[in-house]
Amino acid sequence: MGSTLSLNSTDKQQNCHGNYSTCSGNFTNVLNKAELFYDHFSSIAFLSAGNLTWLVIFALTILISIVGMVGNGSVIWLLGFHVKKNNFTIYVLNLAITDFAMIMSVNTSGILMITHTSKKCDVIKIALLLGQFSSFTYNVGLYLLTAISVERCLSILFPIWVRCHRPKHLSTIVSLLFWIVSALITGAEFLLEYFCLLDFWLTSVRIVTGINLFLFTPVMVISTLILFIKMCFRYQPGKLHNILLIILLFFIITAVPISIFFFFSIIDYNFNSIAVPTYILLGVLNSSLNPVIYFFVGNQCTCQSWESMKVVFQRVFKDETELNG
Repeated sequence: MGSTLSLNSTDKQQNCHGNYSTCSGNFTNVLNKAELFYDHFSSIAFLSAGNLTWLVIFALTILISIVGMVGNGSVIWLLGFHVKKNNFTIYVLNLAITDFAMIMSVNTSGILMITHTSKKCDVIKIALLLGQFSSFTYNVGLYLLTAISVERCLSILFPIWVRCHRPKHLSTIVSLLFWIVSALITGAEFLLEYFCLLDFWLTSVRIVTGINLFLFTPVMVISTLILFIKMCFRYQPGKLHNILLIILLFFIITAVPISIFFFFSIIDYNFNSIAVPTYILLGVLNSSLNPVIYFFVGNQCTCQSWESMKVVFQRVFKDETELNG
C-alpha cells in the first residue's frame, strides 16, 4: 500500500487472446521497457481493486461523482435548451459535456473492476478503452479552459480590439477543433495500444503529456494570473470573471497535478500504487466542481425549484458585455 512499483522483469503469464495476444507470452522474454511499463501501469490502475485504500478512495470518488453527474447534467440541459447562448456559454456547455463524460467513464471503469462481471482479460481491455476515453475528455477540458482563459485575458487587456475583431463563431470553431484534435490523438494512441506497438504508444503519450504540461498549462496559468491581478484592481468584477477565476484555480489545484504525475511517471517508469486512484479522485473532483461554482456564485435567491435554477444560470451567464466593462 503506497509503495512504489518500478519496472523489473517478471514471470507473469498473460492469458488474453485476440489482438492483445501479441502482448502475451512469458514476460521473462520481454526486454522492451515500454511493454513492462505498460504492464505495471495496467496492473496498478485497473487491477488493484482489492486494495482497501483503493476501495475507500473509490467510494469517495463515487460520492463526488454523483454530485458531478447531476450538476453537469443540469448545466448541459439548461445551457443546451433553456439559456440564451453567447460566446462564453458555448465553451461552458462543451466543458460540461467533457466533465460529464469523464465522470461516467471513470465510474464505469471502477464499477467494472470492483464487480469483476467479466473475465480478467476483458476487464483489462474495457478498462484500458475507458482510460483512453478519460484521457480524451481531460485533454478537451484542458484545451477549452486554456481557450477561455486566453480569451478572457484578452477581453480585459484589449476590450475594444476584442469587441471589434473577434470572429462571431470563434467559440464554436475553437471547441469543435479541440474535440477533433483530441479525438485524433486519442484514436492514434488507442490503435498503438491495441496492436501493442508500445514503444510508439509510450512516445506518443510522452509527447502529448509534455505538450499539455509545458504549453497549454503554462498559458492557462499565466492568463489566470493576469486575470487575478486585473481583478484585484477592479472595483466591481462581474460574476463571469469571478466564476472563471475560481474554475481555473480549482483546475490548477486538482487537475494539473495529474499531468505532472503522469509525465514524470512515464519518464522514470515508476508508478506509486496509491497515486493512480488518488489522482483519479482529483480528476473527478475537478469535473464535479464547476456546476457547484456556477450555482453558488449566481445564487442570490433561495432556489427551491427547477425554474429558479434557470434564473440562477441566466444570471450567471448573461450577455458578455459584462466582460468588457
